[in-house]
Amino acid sequence: MARRAYIDVARCDGYEGCPAMQICPTKSFLREEKDEPWFIGPTCLGCGRCVMACDRQAIRLV
Repeated sequence: MARRAYIDVARCDGYEGCPAMQICPTKSFLREEKDEPWFIGPTCLGCGRCVMACDRQAIRLV
């Protein structure tokens, strides 16, 4: 089974310059409205780059 990244919305503040979002090779970071927390879309590869780049420790692989 492939891993996928999940964002803890209690820790994510929806920062536009999010380093994890910028490093994602598939641009899987999405959100409903501006300034809302990010969520990971279905194109996530589970590579883990976002986990290491998230400065708020809000992302985990499952």
